[in-house]
Amino acid sequence: MRSVSHSLLPASAAVSKPSGTSAHETRHLLLGIAAIVAGVVTGLLLGGWLGLGVGALIVILGYYFLGMAFGGEHAWLEVFQEFFNM
Repeated sequence: MRSVSHSLLPASAAVSKPSGTSAHETRHLLLGIAAIVAGVVTGLLLGGWLGLGVGALIVILGYYFLGMAFGGEHAWLEVFQEFFNM
């Protein structure tokens, strides 16, 4: 016997399963934040032009992970399209 509240919902809405996307996005968010912090700290510790270059590369990697967290797996395509359309 089905309850009234569940009989009005479609079958997919009545049984909701947690998706793995939230854990995937959380992992990318944490990796992005950690890479940005590591890039800044590494750049400051190395100092000079080497620190600037190495720090910038690590921070760009962190931005990639943040883009994946907020924009999904195809976000980098949108970023490069907009960059080269300028």
